[in-house]
Amino acid sequence: MPSAQNDLTSTAWDVVIVGAGPAGAATANTMAGFGQRVLLVDERVSSSFKLGESLPPASIGLVTRFLGDLERPERDLPGLFRTAGNASLWGTDQADVSDFFFTPTGFGLCIERLAFDEALRSRAVAAGATLLKGARFESCARIADGFSNWQVTLTSGMQARQYRARYLVDCSGRRAVVARALGVPIIQHHDQLFAYAQWYSSTNKDDDRYTRIEAMPHGWWYSNRLPGAERDQTRRLVIFLSDKDLPAARMAARSQGFDQLLNDSTFIRPLLHDRGFHPCGEIRGAPANSQRLQDFCGEAWMAVGDAAQAYDPLSSQGIDKALRTGSHAGHMVHYALTDCPPGTSALDSRNTHIHEYAEQQLQLWQTYISQRDYYYRVQPRWSDQPFWQRRQRRDNSDQENFR
Repeated sequence: MPSAQNDLTSTAWDVVIVGAGPAGAATANTMAGFGQRVLLVDERVSSSFKLGESLPPASIGLVTRFLGDLERPERDLPGLFRTAGNASLWGTDQADVSDFFFTPTGFGLCIERLAFDEALRSRAVAAGATLLKGARFESCARIADGFSNWQVTLTSGMQARQYRARYLVDCSGRRAVVARALGVPIIQHHDQLFAYAQWYSSTNKDDDRYTRIEAMPHGWWYSNRLPGAERDQTRRLVIFLSDKDLPAARMAARSQGFDQLLNDSTFIRPLLHDRGFHPCGEIRGAPANSQRLQDFCGEAWMAVGDAAQAYDPLSSQGIDKALRTGSHAGHMVHYALTDCPPGTSALDSRNTHIHEYAEQQLQLWQTYISQRDYYYRVQPRWSDQPFWQRRQRRDNSDQENFR
């Protein structure tokens, strides 16, 4: 793998992938496996916080596809914790438990994102991709040098360098930096959902392996025990989700307000109290609204994962979607590049493979909107509260606005 920046800039890459999260790593892994020259660009030099996520049993095979056999001792799993099911207080005030015991795998997964993402990047590098860390996307310009279609400018420190590629993939998450640079609008879909996260720790044992969800008048709660431990401490993540413009969201952004809201919980708060959990660190926030690009791809570029479309966490599809669409994107771009010799065009939606990807993205979005609206509508309580009024007024006709 080239080690000097000059070696990287002199290489004519088949694809430059901007963003090295799960979607970017999955795309890079897939394309490198086909022998394509892949440059995977990671803006971060060191780790920063990322919210965890739960995966259902149906996603286990997908994780195995990228990380290998999960049937080894649990302590060796990179950033993964096996979950037993989902327990929710949603449509009624009675707990509804969905046990994973009777599924083909018998368990789900809770993801500790920093370790999980690093494992995915390592597998992409092992497959042949080149990882460039600490490089920020600045711009892209179309060129025609007989091989490349793009000159991509990346900044590392104060130094800007140019990289050439036949194809450009945007895996930069909700920011969609490549799509924005190309003038592609991001469609905000009717909500201002925002996640407020607080980590908790305890020296006591926490044997609760269920993902817990609880509807409240002004939003909903999510909690899961996290993989790993520090200094014999058990860790748990608690997230409150509400619309950013509502008073409850402003409360959740502060420790006192977060705790005040949590006091009204009858499902998550008792678990924290009984196991001696105490908050640690500051409250972190992240957008959680539904959004998508107006166009998922164009001439010699494509958006994958949250850059293409980002979901409400209630769907529990973030990581699954990133890996699944990353794999699909990697295959389709490889086929398109193989069918179109360097220097030719037809790498937009007129190409059969690129068109297939765009159509699948549209179908995924329409299915997601329908499912999201259904799950919010089946929660009938607090119909007088703005958070629920907004969601219970929505119907499936919303999908027509995005065709």
